[in-house]
Amino acid sequence: MSAETTSRRRRRHVRAFGPVALALAAAWLGACVSRAPAPPATPAAAPAPVSGPPGGRPLVVSIVVDQLAAWIAAERFPQLPDDGGFARLRREGLYLEDLRFAHAATDTAPGHAALYTGRVPRETAIVANETIPAPGQPARSCLADADTRLIGASAGKLDRAGSSLARLPPDVETIADRFVSEVAGAQVFSFSLKDRGALFAAGRRPALAMWLDVEQGELVTSSFFPPPPAWAAAPAGKDAFTTLARQGWTMDGLELAWVQGHAETPDLQEGEGDYAGLGVTFPHPVGAVKALRATPLGDRVLFDVARAAVDAARASNKPTLLALSLSAHDYVAHVFGPHSWEAWDELYRLDRALGDFLTFLDRSVGPSGYSVILTADHGSTALPELSESAKDPWCVAVQRAGGAEDRWQRGCVRRHRIVPRDLLPELEKAANGTLGRGRPPEEKWLAGIAEPYLYLSPKARALPPAERARLLRALSSVLRPAGITQVIDAHQVAGPCSHDGMELADLVCRTTRADSDGDLYLLPERGVFFDPALAVGKGAGHGSPYLYDRAVPLLVRAPGRVAAGQVDPTPTSFATFTKTLASLLGIRPLAADWGGEDLTTRATTAP
Repeated sequence: MSAETTSRRRRRHVRAFGPVALALAAAWLGACVSRAPAPPATPAAAPAPVSGPPGGRPLVVSIVVDQLAAWIAAERFPQLPDDGGFARLRREGLYLEDLRFAHAATDTAPGHAALYTGRVPRETAIVANETIPAPGQPARSCLADADTRLIGASAGKLDRAGSSLARLPPDVETIADRFVSEVAGAQVFSFSLKDRGALFAAGRRPALAMWLDVEQGELVTSSFFPPPPAWAAAPAGKDAFTTLARQGWTMDGLELAWVQGHAETPDLQEGEGDYAGLGVTFPHPVGAVKALRATPLGDRVLFDVARAAVDAARASNKPTLLALSLSAHDYVAHVFGPHSWEAWDELYRLDRALGDFLTFLDRSVGPSGYSVILTADHGSTALPELSESAKDPWCVAVQRAGGAEDRWQRGCVRRHRIVPRDLLPELEKAANGTLGRGRPPEEKWLAGIAEPYLYLSPKARALPPAERARLLRALSSVLRPAGITQVIDAHQVAGPCSHDGMELADLVCRTTRADSDGDLYLLPERGVFFDPALAVGKGAGHGSPYLYDRAVPLLVRAPGRVAAGQVDPTPTSFATFTKTLASLLGIRPLAADWGGEDLTTRATTAP
């Protein structure tokens, strides 16, 4: 049994913030029982709520902050302002420092699917963000569905294919599916800047699921789901995005001072990318909706749509799950790196926006009329260029920990990015050298790379076993020097997978399927990631099985149901999110067997 599993099964030791925080938490819990109008974290008393929670049960808000690593949360939560949203959730709820995914491909689609189904990619069939439909074609979303059509928030039906949950196996139930089927009148709203961020939380029968289409310049849904209601047009339509884009991304005096006082790198840091004309230093002009998603303005749109959804939920008086996937945090880290001024400012503004949203919920349904559960879909890797400096923040953290690596498996190693467009010609050359050129000559052995899979062409897939083995050896001779530690034939990974093991082989097993679109799973070395292709050759990534990518935080605020002001450092399964969310919604837990616990069954007071 692995050390991680043993740690998960041992008795959990929970430490409090301290006497002052416990006193505040106790006072707050008392206020919740008496239905006082405002929590302690709110500077001014909020007006009495207009009505009670929808349907007489608490409104449940689930939030996934894309690319919010456990190491980022552990280091930066204490540095955020005391009146911000994260500080309030920590005072009023339970903070698990180390929620761990049980799969290797730590990307957005596999992560969201795991959280909202309680299952690993091998079971959900969501093994990557994108697939390659045919040789020579660009990668596309794993949720793209040619049988659907996009529907814009303000534009109506568009003549372009949309997205759906058709790829999710029929026997894989989502939290939202069970909520809608078990609770009379239940409704689900789910919003993200990405289809893969919105759809797994939405389930198959949401009231509304929307994501950003950069070509249309507004939030969209697809014909797989209900069309947008009239109230969504203003906060989710084109005008909302163009108005925000005109503001650009700047910092005022106090905000600038805070960022300067916390960021470990200069504003002009080597390795940062220029995405869609944003530039690499402040201020950042936002010339298009495409650029806006890599700024804190993307979060603002999602919170505005969420407010409109809460108003609609109150008006309909139905039990409601509101799901947000805050994607701007991911885009910013991809373009500028998680240690950049931009990443610090994004977190600062997200913290402020989260605090404002909690205050809005206080006023809408009352402080005890809602619960919040917040986590992330994967972690984050630092810029490779920083690893060439003696002041590399990761190396400094390791030295503080006094070892070759720290709690999150960050090490003083050279990091680098793999750029698929540069690697593919070398791989094709190696294949030709081993098997000869195709006939006709323009026919290739490889179809492309969609992280973390290398796709073979139909010709290569048809090779007899001996020839296929020769091809794999030739490809490995190029991939290993590029930073790929193992090349694994995804269709040959034996199953069933271990439920307890957390070795690399176990994590990879849970990420692969015999019927996977991708052929060869590429397992990166520590510190290596695939270029996110936003500003090619620049920026940071994720996707590895190491804890800096695989561990995320979990915050749960549920008055009277979850202890307030507590911190638990014990590693726990990602399924803790799934089980706790099901309990908050008042539904039976999903049929999943990946450990975890329902946090509402813990004592609501400190031992």
